[in-house]
Amino acid sequence: MRVKSSYILAAVILIIVVLAAMLIGGSSGKVNLYEPNLGLGGFSIRVPIYGNESTIPSSYACNGVNFSSSPPIIISNIPPSTKSLMIIMIDVDANMFIHWALVNAPPVPLIPPNLPHSFNTSFGEQLVNDFGNVGFNGPCPPSRHKYIIIVYALDSTINVKGNKYTYAQLVGMVRNHVLATAIWIGYYG
Repeated sequence: MRVKSSYILAAVILIIVVLAAMLIGGSSGKVNLYEPNLGLGGFSIRVPIYGNESTIPSSYACNGVNFSSSPPIIISNIPPSTKSLMIIMIDVDANMFIHWALVNAPPVPLIPPNLPHSFNTSFGEQLVNDFGNVGFNGPCPPSRHKYIIIVYALDSTINVKGNKYTYAQLVGMVRNHVLATAIWIGYYG
C-alpha cells in the first residue's frame, strides 16, 4: 500500500504545529515561566520583606499601606557583561497577571523600595501593570495565589515603544539576550 506524499506532508505539518503549541504553553493558551540560565554563576535575588516561598506581608497587599509601594530587591552575583536588568512580578495563578514590570534597570545590587509611579525612574522604566497603573501594585487575589518576582540579567537594553505589555511580549523581547535569571516566590490569599 502506497501512502500519498501529501498525507505524509500533512502529518509532518500537524506534528510541527502540535510541538510548537506545546512549547509556547499548550492548547490552553497558558504562558509558562521563562527562566533560562536560572541561578547561573550564583545570580540570585532576595526580597527582604518576606522569605522565599513564604507569605507576602498583608501591608503589601490589597488595602495594605504598602499596596502600591514596590519592594526592595537585593541582587547578588550579577553577570559581569550585564547591560540591564528586567524585573517582573507576576501572579502565576492568574495567567501571568503582571503586578510590576521594570525594564532597563541598571545592573546594581539593590533596587530600592518605593519607586515613584512614573515611567522614567533612576532605576529604569516602569511599565503599566495589569491593574492599569504605572509601577507596582501588590497582590489582591480571591484565594491563595503564587507570586514570582523574576529578574533577568540582559546583555542589552530593550526598546519599549509603549508602556503596556503582556508577560509573553516581554519575554519575546529578551528571549535571545538573557545571561541569567533569578526568582523569588511568595504567596498571598
